[in-house]
Amino acid sequence: MLPVYDGSPVLWISGSLLLTKTVPSGRPHFFRREKGRKMDNTKLISIIVPIYKVEKYLEECIQSMISQTYKNLEIILVDDGSPDNCGKICDEYARQDSRIKVIHKENAGVARARNSGLDIARGDFISFIDSDDYVAEDAYEKLFKVMLASHADCVVGGCVKIYEDENGNIVKRDQVVVSPDQEKDYVVKSAEEAMQDVLLRGSAAWNRLYKKEIFETLRFPVDRVNDDEVTALHAYALCKQIVFTRIPTYFYRLRANSITTSNFSLRNVDVFYNSRDNLEFVSGGHPALIPAGEFKYIKSALYCYWNLRKMKRSEEEEKAFQKLGEEIRSGDFASKVKKNPYLAFPYKALYRMIAWKIL
Repeated sequence: MLPVYDGSPVLWISGSLLLTKTVPSGRPHFFRREKGRKMDNTKLISIIVPIYKVEKYLEECIQSMISQTYKNLEIILVDDGSPDNCGKICDEYARQDSRIKVIHKENAGVARARNSGLDIARGDFISFIDSDDYVAEDAYEKLFKVMLASHADCVVGGCVKIYEDENGNIVKRDQVVVSPDQEKDYVVKSAEEAMQDVLLRGSAAWNRLYKKEIFETLRFPVDRVNDDEVTALHAYALCKQIVFTRIPTYFYRLRANSITTSNFSLRNVDVFYNSRDNLEFVSGGHPALIPAGEFKYIKSALYCYWNLRKMKRSEEEEKAFQKLGEEIRSGDFASKVKKNPYLAFPYKALYRMIAWKIL
């Protein structure tokens, strides 16, 4: 039985403590069931799922989608060259449910897989799910109701993190919190408020419902990891209003051997390159966000340098390490550190040790 929100209190924290709008107390109107008013089921929601080596979890993910209380779905399963039985599982479900489309392709990474799904999506709304996660059975009914009633361009659901050890045993569950006001059912943010959240706290592609217009031309950057934040920043920039709900709609699995939890490697330096691209983007059209963009840029540079320093480095890793050190010790970097209002003391202390070549 898939989980359904029962109205009980949920712990909820903010993406940003600085720029949060709240609403009057009590349940907002779009969470109330109005007698005699039927759900609009005419709009199609496209759900895009990139799939690679998740045979153990895939059926739970697919089952959570086909069991949705909102039925007008287009479920796009992108088999990214998975070497296990994922492709066969996708094909079997597609034979059973006409809403499912399957793309089989050579392995090229999650960004290209999502882009392949976007290229064929026909929905009025777009959503993404990671193939080792799953959603509450009323997830899209809830998100869609908020979307229609609030006239938002994007709705973000609440999330439960599920932590697994190396044997796949669940060791911990956490509610992810997205607002400082735990009494409110939703928080409304402007584009720049949501973009600031991305820069200060990070973001993900999943657990969101977007109007299709947002992704008419927008695509995920390829050949990098941690590409969600770049895409989220650009997507929010195309929105007028984003609504964050506290109702848990998404169950996010943190596996011991996943990209998210694996040990640092050279590809993780993409975090720095992404933050540099994000800073360039906000500098070009959102000057109020430059301090937040510089914060993420500084933090990412220090994070990558510190982790590369601890490694036994290959020749390529050594080049990246030296290049990062040069950038951190530059006058421009020093200026950004000095004036940044978000940078906490530990980061400033680490910067000084690197700048003075103590580290």
